[in-house]
Amino acid sequence: MRPVARKTWLFSLLIFVLFAGSFMASLFAKRQLLWMDELLSYLLISDQSLTHLNDAIVSGLDANPPLFANLYWLLAHTVSMNVVFLKSVSVVLFASTLAIFYQYITYFLNRPAVNFVLVTLLAGLTFLNSTLATQIRAYPLFLLLTLLYFVALHQLIRQPWKGSLLLAHTLIGLLVVLTHNFGLFYVAAAGAFFGLLWIWSGSRYYGYALGTFILIGIGWLLIWYPSFAIQARAGQPHSWIPLPTLRSFFSIVGELAPTPSAKLEATGLFSLVVVLRFLGLIALFGFIAIPKLRNGFRYAIADQAFMLYLLAGFLYLTTLIITLAVSLLHTSVFISRYLWPSHLLVIYQLVYAVHYFVGIRSATSQQSVTSRPRTGLFRRFLQGRSVRMAGVWILPVYLVGLAGLLFYQSRKVSLAPTTVMSYVDQLDKRYPVFLESSINFIPVWFYSHKQRPVYFLLDRASAFHPANDLGASVGFHTLEAIRTKYRVAAIKTLTNFNPNQIPHFFVVDEQWNYQIERFIQNGTVRVIQTIPTTMAGITIRECAFTEAAH
Repeated sequence: MRPVARKTWLFSLLIFVLFAGSFMASLFAKRQLLWMDELLSYLLISDQSLTHLNDAIVSGLDANPPLFANLYWLLAHTVSMNVVFLKSVSVVLFASTLAIFYQYITYFLNRPAVNFVLVTLLAGLTFLNSTLATQIRAYPLFLLLTLLYFVALHQLIRQPWKGSLLLAHTLIGLLVVLTHNFGLFYVAAAGAFFGLLWIWSGSRYYGYALGTFILIGIGWLLIWYPSFAIQARAGQPHSWIPLPTLRSFFSIVGELAPTPSAKLEATGLFSLVVVLRFLGLIALFGFIAIPKLRNGFRYAIADQAFMLYLLAGFLYLTTLIITLAVSLLHTSVFISRYLWPSHLLVIYQLVYAVHYFVGIRSATSQQSVTSRPRTGLFRRFLQGRSVRMAGVWILPVYLVGLAGLLFYQSRKVSLAPTTVMSYVDQLDKRYPVFLESSINFIPVWFYSHKQRPVYFLLDRASAFHPANDLGASVGFHTLEAIRTKYRVAAIKTLTNFNPNQIPHFFVVDEQWNYQIERFIQNGTVRVIQTIPTTMAGITIRECAFTEAAH
């Protein structure tokens, strides 16, 4: 094995150990409280019947294809249902993604140590990784499969006639769209890229590649669309995701990029940094890509590192455009976790840009990464013996520091409504508690129902009220599916909401949710007292039915 290849394998293994070890260690350092979406996954995975699990997914309990739930179900029922184990599976998938990503790009940009520092630093500073990598959700599997899909696309650019690559692209593309519906957007963006390659090159072979995109679409339609059409009813009359605005657009794309402090950038003038970073990335892409594209197709295709850069930039921007168009014209899906694979595209663009400006030669062509090879002091400094010797001493310090950062970032992430749960625990246990949103009800019920009765009221009239929170109707469909498929008695219908069964109760009243207000306004329920909380927009009401309701 060549020295560069050996270093690449060692650094790849180190990336896996660094991210997997740090995130797994954080799992043992915090309470394993799952938030609503993870609990929905856990409910499905704990199902004793795989057939029933898939039936429940289609009913609207989840909004994505079944590949993730089926894979985790097999692992859970073969190994363990333990929450830490299931989260560790997600961590392993994420760490494997970064290790494979690093190894693949280093084959083209053959500076193992430089790439190691850049990839780990950029991935470590992308806070979205700390949030999603440990979740019992489809996202880590989706990220891994999407990376493999990017690799298949990149290989197909040079050899669009090769049968094995056409088959690999079709099969991996199908796995992507059967893991998360958002995968269709990446496939569509990739199809547009290959369509432009077909026009630019004039080669009929790219027609073969375009045919595989059609096969992926037909496969999804035949395998999943009938079930998707049923699932989509749960998103009616609207999505729970707000329509994108100029501010939310930059906020979301900002979460896909590395930053020293996401919290700081969300405040005051620092929010301009997010805007400038996005615009800078687009400007950088044009600055590097346009001069090389002017040299023609043959010149560009000869440099695989550049073609991967071109693919990354195009997919990043085109997927954003498709997501915006669908959100504004049909149903809002503009949220950062759906776009998580794009953060790999951002990392590669930044790594390539460093190589471009330093002037490191591409490993797969006679060209330099930069159009003008640089022989200045900076490049000679990087290649100097003193820098290599310093790296031997600095690298361990860097690894310890990054491991600490990853551990800290992951440990502090807590999506479960712990404050709500704490308030509910303090209420008089003689009386049941109603919660108004699925995002609060499901965790509170899951962790508190053995100590006290916790309920949710399925009230269609309030859930579908035009002025209600966007998530109310989706939550109604989700909880209705849980009640029907898993017989959760804590989810009450209006028939069971009466003074004979529940004469006296508490309500965790969310200002943005219209539910108990309907019964107070029509004179059915009266408020005995209002208990203030420190939670913004949330109060607790002690209620009872009025005489008129008896």
